[in-house]
Amino acid sequence: MKQTIKTEKAVSAYRVLSTAKYGQLADADKIKVWKIARVLKPIATSFEDTAKDAAEKFKPTTEGFDEQYEKFLSFQRMVNLPNVDAKKLPMGVAEYNQFLTDVVLPYNKLVEDAIKEFGGKDVEIEFAGLSEDAFGKLMASNEWTVEQAIEIGNLIVE
Repeated sequence: MKQTIKTEKAVSAYRVLSTAKYGQLADADKIKVWKIARVLKPIATSFEDTAKDAAEKFKPTTEGFDEQYEKFLSFQRMVNLPNVDAKKLPMGVAEYNQFLTDVVLPYNKLVEDAIKEFGGKDVEIEFAGLSEDAFGKLMASNEWTVEQAIEIGNLIVE
């Protein structure tokens, strides 16, 4: 099966397939799924390296950014925990909202704008596809969302 897809679709499919369980598949189909993941891996790895590079290059150079960002992430993890004590949060809600608006959102947009072109790039892939029956067994082996199943099925079913 030969097809042209967008890099972002290859990355998304690889993320799902790289953690897929093969339990209910026949051995030949397990090998096919593994080979499909191997075809997608270099595309995903290259894109993720590009994204990491952009994130590092565009990271704000303001003093204390790394510490503030850690507090920001910690706040996000803690704020929805049951019975969280507001006094134990690493920053207040106003400080969190200001950091989000003034720093995090512009930074994320800059990184997204920088890598958008790479995610939209066409890539050619070729592999032996799965039958409908084998794909059904792959789905039964995993707890995918409907969106994930449709995305993977459209890509790998012959």
